[in-house]
Amino acid sequence: MEGSSSQSGNSSTNTAHEEDGFIMPDDKVEELLKNLTKPSYLYALKLHFENLQNEFSSQVLANSLEALVDTPFNHYSKESVARLELHLRTLVTALERICFSPIVLSKELRDKVYNSLTRFSEIHRKTTQVIEIGLDNNFRSNFNQFNQQNNSQDEQIIKKCNYNIDFLLIHLRDTLHSLRDDETWFQEIIRRIKDFLKAALNITPGILSTTGVTLPNDNCSILLMLTQIRQSLSFKYPVASYYVDWRIMLIIQHNLLIWSENEKIISKKFGELVLMEYIWSFLESEWVNAADKSILDSQTKFDEVSNKVTKALQNTGGFLNDLAGNEPIALPHTLWFGILDLAQNLIQRSSRIAIYCLCYYLAIESLNKAPSSLIQFKSIELLLHLYNIDNEMFSMIEIDFDQYAQKLSENNLEDSSEKFRNLLNFTKEKYLEDLKILSNNIGKGKGLNQNSYLKKEPSLNSNILNVIADEITCPISNEPTDQLCILKCEHVLSLNNLKKLKQKICPNCREKIEDNDIRYLPQNSIYKNLYTKFFESGHIIPSIKSGNSDQLDQLYDSDDSDNSVVSHTLTKKKKFMNSIIKLNSKISSSILSRITKKQHPTYQNIIKEINDKNYKKAESLCKERLNYSPKSYSLRCILAYIYRCLNNYEQAHLYLKEAIILNPKKPIAYYIRGEIYFRQSKYNEAMDSLYESLDYKVKLNNLYIICGNIHLLRNYYGDDHETIENYKIALKNDPNNYLCLKNCAYSYNKKGDDINTLKMLDKLLNIDEKDSLILCYYGEILCNLTQYNKAILYFTKANIIDPENIHNLNRRAITYYILQEYNKVLLDLDKIIQLDPLNSSAYYFKSLTYYTKKDINNTKILFNKYTEILESQSIDNDLAKIQLFHLEYLLNINSHPDLNDILTKINQIPNISENELLLLIRCKIHIELNKYYKAKVDLDTLFKLNNQYKYYYKTFSYLHLLQKHSKIWPYLYKVYDDLTDLGIVSEFNKYMYKERNIYFISNLTNLNSELFQFQESDISSLSGLVLCSKNEKLRLDLPLLKNYGWIYLICKINVKKILSKDCSIKFILNNDYQKDYMLKHEVVSKLEELGWIEYQTPVYSPYNSQLSIEINSIEMQIDYIRFGSNANTITYIPDMSLMSYLLPDYHQLFSNVPETFKDKYFPRKEMENLLDLKDILDNL
Repeated sequence: MEGSSSQSGNSSTNTAHEEDGFIMPDDKVEELLKNLTKPSYLYALKLHFENLQNEFSSQVLANSLEALVDTPFNHYSKESVARLELHLRTLVTALERICFSPIVLSKELRDKVYNSLTRFSEIHRKTTQVIEIGLDNNFRSNFNQFNQQNNSQDEQIIKKCNYNIDFLLIHLRDTLHSLRDDETWFQEIIRRIKDFLKAALNITPGILSTTGVTLPNDNCSILLMLTQIRQSLSFKYPVASYYVDWRIMLIIQHNLLIWSENEKIISKKFGELVLMEYIWSFLESEWVNAADKSILDSQTKFDEVSNKVTKALQNTGGFLNDLAGNEPIALPHTLWFGILDLAQNLIQRSSRIAIYCLCYYLAIESLNKAPSSLIQFKSIELLLHLYNIDNEMFSMIEIDFDQYAQKLSENNLEDSSEKFRNLLNFTKEKYLEDLKILSNNIGKGKGLNQNSYLKKEPSLNSNILNVIADEITCPISNEPTDQLCILKCEHVLSLNNLKKLKQKICPNCREKIEDNDIRYLPQNSIYKNLYTKFFESGHIIPSIKSGNSDQLDQLYDSDDSDNSVVSHTLTKKKKFMNSIIKLNSKISSSILSRITKKQHPTYQNIIKEINDKNYKKAESLCKERLNYSPKSYSLRCILAYIYRCLNNYEQAHLYLKEAIILNPKKPIAYYIRGEIYFRQSKYNEAMDSLYESLDYKVKLNNLYIICGNIHLLRNYYGDDHETIENYKIALKNDPNNYLCLKNCAYSYNKKGDDINTLKMLDKLLNIDEKDSLILCYYGEILCNLTQYNKAILYFTKANIIDPENIHNLNRRAITYYILQEYNKVLLDLDKIIQLDPLNSSAYYFKSLTYYTKKDINNTKILFNKYTEILESQSIDNDLAKIQLFHLEYLLNINSHPDLNDILTKINQIPNISENELLLLIRCKIHIELNKYYKAKVDLDTLFKLNNQYKYYYKTFSYLHLLQKHSKIWPYLYKVYDDLTDLGIVSEFNKYMYKERNIYFISNLTNLNSELFQFQESDISSLSGLVLCSKNEKLRLDLPLLKNYGWIYLICKINVKKILSKDCSIKFILNNDYQKDYMLKHEVVSKLEELGWIEYQTPVYSPYNSQLSIEINSIEMQIDYIRFGSNANTITYIPDMSLMSYLLPDYHQLFSNVPETFKDKYFPRKEMENLLDLKDILDNL
C-alpha cells in the first residue's frame, strides 16, 4: 500500500474530510477513528499522521494506538490483505509519532499493542491462505480445515506472501522493544543525530568556509558518523540486530522532513537528495555483503527463518516475558527491505524525476543482487510503482524483469526463475488491488494508469541516466561530482570549484554567495555506484580519442609530466571544455577540469576496494594495472599503502624503493616509508625519510604529528624541544587535534613547563570537558604549581565521571593531606582499598595519616597490614622500601635499638647515595642516634645530587624538616669569618651563605634599620623572616656578594598583588659585564598569586657582584637571592609547613596520568593511524 499513495491523493482525501467540519488535528483524528474498517478513513488517518505539520495531543495519539489495535477483522479476502497492510502502516505511523514525541506509554498499553501482533499475524496467515489456495477450494472444504492448517500448507503459502506485512509486524515488535518505560530517552538520540546531520550538511551557520574547515569528502565520513550514532543508541530490552541502523535511518528521515517541511531551513530538493544519498549508502553496505555470493544464495536460509518468524509472531506472549530472552528473530536482510521501503515512501512524497530515476537504479541493483524472494518482492513493487508513475520513462522495466528471469535460467536456476515469475505476477495483482483502494479513496472517474493524481515535473529527457547526471553535475566542470554544494539560489556547484571561484558569485544566476547559505550535499555513494555508467555514457569524459588505446592508458597511468600524449590530450580537452562552458571570464581558468589517471575506472575501483578494506582485492587490481603501466610511481605508492595495511612491511618497502628510484624528487614515497618505519619502531630511519619528504616540499599536517610522535617515543636528549616544535606546527593547521594536544601537553610537562602544559589541557577540556584522565592530569599539574585547592576541584570532577579510578583517588588523597583535611584523606583511601584490597601504598598512606592525627593504635594496625601485603605480594621496589622505612622510623623514633636496626637495613640497600628520600630518612635516623657527622654527610650528598640535576631548591625542603633538630646545627657550622659587613649575624644564616650560597634578604635589616618596617615573619622561609614591599616603592641595596662563575641570579619571591600597570622589578648589577634588567607588567602579571617561587633572571656575573633591587607598585615578599642555575625560569616552592610528616615531593613518587594510563593516553592504534589515503592520493 505504501507505494500506491500520492501527494495529490493526500490533499484530495484531506479536503474531503475538512469539508465535513473537523479541522483541528485532534478533532479530525477522533472522527476518523470511528470507522477504521473503511479504507478511506484508514488512509486519511495515515496521511494525517504523516503530515508533520500536524500536532496531536498525547491522549489522542494513545487513543489512536488503542483503537487501531481493537479494530475488528471479521473476514478474509484479497481486499482484506490490502486493508491489513494499510492498517499496519497506519499503526506504524501512529507509533512513530509517539516515538518522536515526549510520551511514555503505560505498561498496559504497550502490552496490549504487543499482544495484538499475534492476532495480526494470524489474520495475515489466513488471508494469505485465501490467496494461495483460493476461495472456491475453501468453500468446498470443511471450514475447520481452514482453521487447522497443516505445516505443508504453511510452506505453500510462502509462495504468494505480502512481505510488507511481515516487515511491518517485525518493525512494530522491535519498536515496542526499543521503547523504555523509565525515561523519554528518544529525544536525546534525536538531538544527537540532528547535531551530526547539521554539522555534516553545513546547516549550522558558518561551519562551511572556503578556508580552514575540512568537510566530509568520502563515504568514510558518513560511515564514521553512523558508527558514532550507533554507539549512542542503547535499548533497555533486546532488539533484532538490523534495528539499530533502521532506527537511525528513520531518525535521519524525520529530521530532514522537519527541516524541509516544517522549519523550512533547507529546501525540499536538498532534503530529498540528502536522504537519497543515505539510502544509497546503507544499501551499498548490503550490496557489498551480497557481492561475492551467488544469485538467491540465501533463499533456503530465508525460507527456514521466515517460518520461524511467522511462528514466533503467532506465539507472542506477554510483552515483558518476551523481553527476558535473547535477541528477537528477524528475517534475513530486513534492513535492506526497510531501506527499499523508505525509498518507496520517498517516491510517494517527491515530485522530482531525478528521485524516481535514482530509485530505479537502486531497485534494479537490489533485484540483481537479491539473495531471496524478500528482496525480489520489494524491488518488484518499487519498480511497478515507478512504471505506474511514468510508463514512458520507465518503459524498460518489463524488459528488466525478463532479463532477470533469463539470468536466473542461465545460472541453472530454472526453478527459481519460475518462482520469480509467479512472485512477479502475484506482486502485480497485489499492486493493482492497492491501486483500487487508492482509486476509491481519491474519487471515482480516475483511471488507475493515468496517474492524474500525481503532481509531476514534465519529463524533458527520457534517458534516466541523463536526468541523474544533470542533477549532480557541476556547471563549471560540466561533469557529475560526488561533493556538491547547494546555494541559496538552488543552483549547485562542486565543493572544489566553489573554493576556486575568484568572486563568490553563482555562475548561473550571478547571485552573491554567502558562506552561511551554502549547504553541503554529499553524493559519494550515488556517484561511486553510478561512476561506470557515467563514464561509459560520456558524462565523464576521459579524453579526446587519439585512436590508440595504449596512448589512452598512458594518459591515465603515466607519472611523467612531460609526456607528449598527456600534454596533447589535455590541450584538446581544454579546448573542448572551453567550447561548452560559457561562464563569466572572472571565473578562474584553473577550474577547468583536468583529466588524470585518477579518473580511470580501474583506478577508481582500486580506491573503492581500499576504502572498503578489501586489501587483497585492491592488491590484485593494482598489480594488474601495473602490468599496463610498469613505470607508474603512483601505483607503487598505492601498493605500498595496501601492503602497509596488510602489515606486510617488507613488500611495502620494496615498492617504495622502486618508486623512489623512478622519481627521487617526489615526496610521497618518502612519507609513506617514514610512517611505516614509525610503525616498526625504527625511529631514526623514520625521521630520515620524513625529513626527505619535507625537503621535497610535501605539505601534510599528519607528517608533523608523526615527527612529533617519533621524538616523543624516541626520547633522545633534545627530543622534548623537537617534539613540541612539530606539534606546534600541526596545531596551527588543526588546533583541535586531540591526539596532538595530549602529546604536546605531556611534552611540555616533561620539560617542566607546567604553564604551557595547562594551556594544552585547557584546550583538551574545551573539546571534551568530561575526559576524566585529562581532568586528573590537570589536577596533577596544579599540584606541581602548589595550587592545591584548585587541584581538588579537578580531581573531584574526574572522580564524578570515573569513581573507580584509583590513581585519581590517590592523587586527591595526597592533596587533601597537604591541605590538612585528614578525614577526607581517609575516605579516599578507604575507597581505594575497597577497589583494590592489596594496594600497599593506600595502607602506608592511611597509616601515615593516622600517625599525623596522633592515633598511634590505628597507625600500628595499618603498618602491620602494609608489611603483610609487601610480604605476601613479594613487593620489593624503591617505593615500598621508602614507605616501609619511613613508617618504621616514625613508629620507633624514641627507640635507639630499633632505629639502629632500621639503619642496618637501609645501609644494605645498594646505590643508596642515588635515592634522595632514603638518604633523607637515613639522615634523620643519624640525627636521632646523635650521629651528626654522618647526618652531615647525607645532607651534603643531597645537596650535591640536586645541584647536579638543577633542583637545588629541593634540598631546602629537607632543611625545613631538619630545623627542629637543633643539636645538628653546631656540627654543620664551621668557624666562619666575621660577616657583619654583609649583615649576616646568625650562625644558620652564615652556614647558608658560605655553604649553600644563599643570602637571606632579611640580613639587610642589620645594615639598614629603616628596612625593619618591611620585615615580616613567614614560616615558609628557612630564616623565618622576609621583607615585603607592601604599598611603597622599595629599593634594596645588597652588599658585595661572592659569586663563583658565570651563573644566574635567582630570587625567591612571592608576588601577592600588582598595584599599578606601571609596576616593575628592576635588577641593577653594578659591574661592567651586564646592563640593568627589568621585569615589567607583562611579565610580573604572570607571577601574581603564584605563591612562593624561585625566579631565575637572565642577570649573571662572572665574579663578585654588588646588586640592587627596585620594586615599584607591587606588594611582594622576597626571601633570598642566590646565584645558580635551575631547569626552568619559574620554579614553584611548596609550603613545607603544610607537609607535616609527608615526604617531600611524595606525589612525584607515582607516575603521572600519561605514564600510568599509557595505553589510553598514547593509544598506539591512533598514533599508527595517521597515514591517510586521501593525503596520499592528493599528493600523487
